[in-house]
Amino acid sequence: MGRKYVRRINELLRRKITLLLLEESKDPRLNDVSITGVQVNRDTSRAEVYYSILPPLVAGDVALSDLGTGGGVKEQKQRKEDIQEILEGTVGWLRGKLAPTLHLRHIPKLTFIYDPSLAAGAHIDSLLKQLRAEEARE
Repeated sequence: MGRKYVRRINELLRRKITLLLLEESKDPRLNDVSITGVQVNRDTSRAEVYYSILPPLVAGDVALSDLGTGGGVKEQKQRKEDIQEILEGTVGWLRGKLAPTLHLRHIPKLTFIYDPSLAAGAHIDSLLKQLRAEEARE
C-alpha cells in the first residue's frame, strides 16, 4: 500500500477512535484520554494507537501544567495503568464500532501505547514558569 493511503488510514482511525471514546464510551475516565496518533502497518492488519492522559481540570487560575495528573508519582502511575487497562478492554468494542464505518477489508488489531509527550511538554512548561518566577524575584 502507498504511503499516502496509510497516512489517510492513520488519520481516519485517529479521528474515529477519538470520537468513539468521547461520545459513545460509558467510562468517564476515558474523557481524559487524548489520541495523539495512529500508526497502521502496511497491510492494515495492526494499528498502534498512541494516547496521552490529560490532567484533570479545576476551577480557578491554576494552569494545566501546574496540575500534573493529580497526586504524587504513585497516583500518576496507577492512573496510567488503569487507563491502559481500560483501553485494552475496549479493543473489541472499538473494532466492532469501526467495522461498519471504515470500509476496509480487515479492521486492524488495535494496540494502545502511552505517549508521554503531553506530560513532558507540561513539565517543561512548569520548569519555564519557575525560571521566570525566579528571574522576576531577582
